[in-house]
Amino acid sequence: MSFKRHRKIILTGLTALVSICGCSRQEEETASEFRTLPAVIGNVQTYVTFIGNVTGGQTSSLTWGTNGVIESVNVRLGDLVREGQVLATLENSSLSAEIVNAEIPYITALENLEEVLESETPKAQAYKDLKDKEGDLEQAEKYRESLKYPRATIGDVKYWSDQVEIYRGYYEDAKKTFDDAASWRNSPVRFEYDTYHDRRKAMLTALNEYAEVYNTYLYYSGKVSDRDLAIAKTDIDTAKAEYETALKVFKTYSNYPREKDLNTAQLQVENAQTTYNRRNITASINGIVTQINVRPGDYVTTNSPAFRLDNMEHLYIPLNVSEIDILTVHDGMKAQIVLDSNPSKVYEGRIVKVSAIGEGIDSRVAFQTMVEFLEPDDKVKIGMTAEVNLVTDGTENVLIVPANAVFSDKRNSYVSVSNGTGCNDVPVTVGMVSDTVAEIKGGFLKEGDSVCVPSVDNQILRAMGLSSADVEITSAAQDPFAGRNE
Repeated sequence: MSFKRHRKIILTGLTALVSICGCSRQEEETASEFRTLPAVIGNVQTYVTFIGNVTGGQTSSLTWGTNGVIESVNVRLGDLVREGQVLATLENSSLSAEIVNAEIPYITALENLEEVLESETPKAQAYKDLKDKEGDLEQAEKYRESLKYPRATIGDVKYWSDQVEIYRGYYEDAKKTFDDAASWRNSPVRFEYDTYHDRRKAMLTALNEYAEVYNTYLYYSGKVSDRDLAIAKTDIDTAKAEYETALKVFKTYSNYPREKDLNTAQLQVENAQTTYNRRNITASINGIVTQINVRPGDYVTTNSPAFRLDNMEHLYIPLNVSEIDILTVHDGMKAQIVLDSNPSKVYEGRIVKVSAIGEGIDSRVAFQTMVEFLEPDDKVKIGMTAEVNLVTDGTENVLIVPANAVFSDKRNSYVSVSNGTGCNDVPVTVGMVSDTVAEIKGGFLKEGDSVCVPSVDNQILRAMGLSSADVEITSAAQDPFAGRNE
């Protein structure tokens, strides 16, 4: 029962062979020939298939930055251009005053950049500032240190110590006199009111004199006040902070010119150059001119299209992989690429990017996946349609035959091997099977044996690494597949 089912499959294959090979009706009716392919060492791969279009690594659509009349177009379609190359220019007489005069700030910015690159003046000034701040810090530290030592002889210190006691007494007497008159503060009697304020004034004068004498004593005895220490400490902290700031600035000149100065100067050049270059169209990438929308004498306006450039150093095929297949796809995965324009050649590729975010496309979710050509040739053009087979599983360097050459009964699997005038069935053990080829893991088949096949197409030949020249047609006394076509 399974044998009959297999015979139906073979019959379908034969019908397809007639169509593919363009055999005449007479050949179909006689069926006195059969085709063979050699069993070879190769790979069996299973894959999922997608359709996509070739794109470049980078694409740049260039537009005009101002209005004007085109003076010259310097490239032709298909030319290879480098980043920064001038592709087209506008007539000066057609430009606005802003664009015409843009050369002045551009030259100034270039001079500033040259100054940053060559002048040592900023570095010398930073060094001078550092030494000045270092001197200020030393002076502040010396002053604080001086506060620890006596400023007078023992006799002078004794004199001022006695003066402290005397003036303390003056103050205490004045304060007692003032306290006695404290109740007269709001007295309606003029004498008492004036006396209160006179005594208050006398007390404050005595207090100030006492404080002055005391501070003089402290100064000569080397005992500084908390206020003097606090001021000295603040002076040191301030000087130290200013020194450290100057040191940081000076260290930035260790690699000269400084990166931040260079970046600022370069940005000024770029901004000035952007305005200046609006009179030109310049290439933004290395690539090939794939579209030209301008010609000399044309009047163009801001943002009108000029050129399209495509970088073809790397070629890709973007695919939209469904959420059903995305779990079988990953970075680095091998791919086989066949162009519609050149179906006989298989290009090797690999996945270089898988989007982590799905997008809704035609009511389904898809994940953009980029496949890169590993070794493209000049036959690969941007925009071409390609079939991309992503290899999901496989085995390498094994004995393989066309998958349609294998058939089975209830007990064994077989392939037919040519004996020169017909085909002999030999039992085999089958391993991995793809849509095109099957792995032979054991049995009575070896590399180079001519395997009889009911049909051959380009996919089988590609999968086995063969060409149409490897297909042999042999005359037979009878159709070797006739017994399986009932």
